[in-house]
Amino acid sequence: MSVALHRVGVGMKSFNSKTVRPVSGAKTIGRIMLEGKPTATRAEEMGKWLQFQPFAGLPKAEDITGADWESKVKGRTGIIQFSRYWARGGESTANASGGHIDLWNGSRMTVSSVPGVISTFGRAFGLHELLPETDFGWSDLRNSKQILFWEIK
Repeated sequence: MSVALHRVGVGMKSFNSKTVRPVSGAKTIGRIMLEGKPTATRAEEMGKWLQFQPFAGLPKAEDITGADWESKVKGRTGIIQFSRYWARGGESTANASGGHIDLWNGSRMTVSSVPGVISTFGRAFGLHELLPETDFGWSDLRNSKQILFWEIK
């Protein structure tokens, strides 16, 4: 998501530890520099930064949390964030901390890899999860503790 913003001229200069607090259990924010520009490495922190509406034209986030999240964004475009829906190593599903943030084109998220193609088609055909908590599967987005959407037309 950071790279997409960089490519349209958003430098993300305000994405730093003064504006964004680290996720629970982390000592620092997930931030690296790519081509001299701050880049978020954690979806949760990127979402918190976007909630400050750090660039012109970004609306307030809509909370679309729930199993019916997809019906709330069908036909709309923007940025979508899923929080705490997949478990990292050592976590249970109940205390999952993994998230994802992506572009939404009105019907699906960006596909940028072979596993992404498989999970996108799987979800389109009603397979909401496959081998969750493994490196080869995907988790059910409907289990997100929070889902935010920034509509961008």
